[in-house]
Amino acid sequence: MLINTVVFLLTFTAMEFWAAFVHRVVYHGVLWSVHRSHHRARRTGVFERNDLFVLLHAIAAASIVVAGLFLGSDLLAAAGFGITAYGIAYFIVHDGYIHARLPVAWLDHFAVFRRIKVAHLYHHTGDPCTHFGLFFWNRRYGRPSPSSTV
Repeated sequence: MLINTVVFLLTFTAMEFWAAFVHRVVYHGVLWSVHRSHHRARRTGVFERNDLFVLLHAIAAASIVVAGLFLGSDLLAAAGFGITAYGIAYFIVHDGYIHARLPVAWLDHFAVFRRIKVAHLYHHTGDPCTHFGLFFWNRRYGRPSPSSTV
């Protein structure tokens, strides 16, 4: 049980670095035509093309969980659950809170979430030197200025 918990936590943490890498290299690279919809000022409709990535990542994570369960590999299943938990946390904080697609504005009561929001919204300015992760944000841009409304 302890090893499975460690694998779960390590996988969850590693996902932040993997997500930042994929975001920088793939989404802002070869798949910019899909990801661009996320950087538009206004969304037209409930979904955006970028939501295809959520679907693809969910299918991949679920496949790892199912493979682990089917093969009887607790470690593979624990890794799959770590990936899934990261995806859920990312979805709630990024899509739900930062981009206001879920009713989770109450997260504004916590300074850490406000800082994550500021840092992520800075990413949307287009500065190529900005951080591409979410939870381990670039602290330079994670502090609201005194005039900030975030």
